[in-house]
Amino acid sequence: MRRDGVDKTTLGYYGRIVNVEVRAVGLRIMRERHQLTQRELARRLGVTQNYIPALEAGTRNPGPKLRQALMQLFQCDFEDLFQVVMVNPVDHKEQVLRPEAGARAV
Repeated sequence: MRRDGVDKTTLGYYGRIVNVEVRAVGLRIMRERHQLTQRELARRLGVTQNYIPALEAGTRNPGPKLRQALMQLFQCDFEDLFQVVMVNPVDHKEQVLRPEAGARAV
């Protein structure tokens, strides 16, 4: 995992190579719902205060350990906080991956 939260793993998708990013698109809503400031959330997660607005803005992506910590802190499912996006490294086009109807996380 790179520091920017982009998984090193690339997937072949219809014969193309793409990067997979996990973005914290629901973080701000969940943080506000739990009445936490960015400073308090950073303290609870053990990250710098500047990291939280970067996550909320999508300029940084959380790694696996931080994703797990956020789901535990907010007692929510992956889909409540995160969005998985495939990014073509050549043209930078993005495609949001959505779970199939009725699919459950294991």
